[in-house]
Amino acid sequence: MQSRFCLFLLLALSLSIIISGCGKRPRSTADVPRSVSHSYVVHVAPFTQPIVSAQLITGSIPEPQGRISENQLFALDQQMRTILSTETSRQYKFITAIDHPREITQFHNAGQPQALPLWLDYGKKQGAQLLLVPQVLDWHEREGSAAGVTTPAHVRVEFFLLNVDKGLVLGRSIFEEKQQGLVDNLLNVPSFIQRRGQWVTAEQLCTDGIRKAAKDLGL
Repeated sequence: MQSRFCLFLLLALSLSIIISGCGKRPRSTADVPRSVSHSYVVHVAPFTQPIVSAQLITGSIPEPQGRISENQLFALDQQMRTILSTETSRQYKFITAIDHPREITQFHNAGQPQALPLWLDYGKKQGAQLLLVPQVLDWHEREGSAAGVTTPAHVRVEFFLLNVDKGLVLGRSIFEEKQQGLVDNLLNVPSFIQRRGQWVTAEQLCTDGIRKAAKDLGL
């Protein structure tokens, strides 16, 4: 049994090398890191979850939408702070929940995204030139354990880098994943190996989204 598993793992590793070799060309412009001068201090807003279209900078609300708890939002704030501070080489100002009540996105309902002016105004009040806005669009926790699940974790998170002075969206990074096993999709070999064959939590998935955003947005 052990030799069978080793053979399977060897085949999986070989396939991952082939896949990574074929994936050198970016799939979209979002995969190309933008060049943002390191002279800028990037202000980082806490995670929020839009629940109506009017709270969106762009895009749409998933239906049905999985909701995230307040405690989980704070946990993501800490993950964001850790990853950006230790894995990138620029200056940040992390806006705390005291500075930035999460109710900033709780305003009138409407059918179209219109939150950009609100975030730009908030950025000005914070003295920001560049503002990073992370949002959780969909959140479904793992049902089960690292060894096996009845329902895997599924998240969709989006990140917007705003130029506050010019009123522009400099970049947008989207990460969405519902974890699948190798039996369901062999293209998951690289992440399978990286996660040691375990079923991860929604928060662990989101950390991959934060790292992707740092790369996509040139941080």
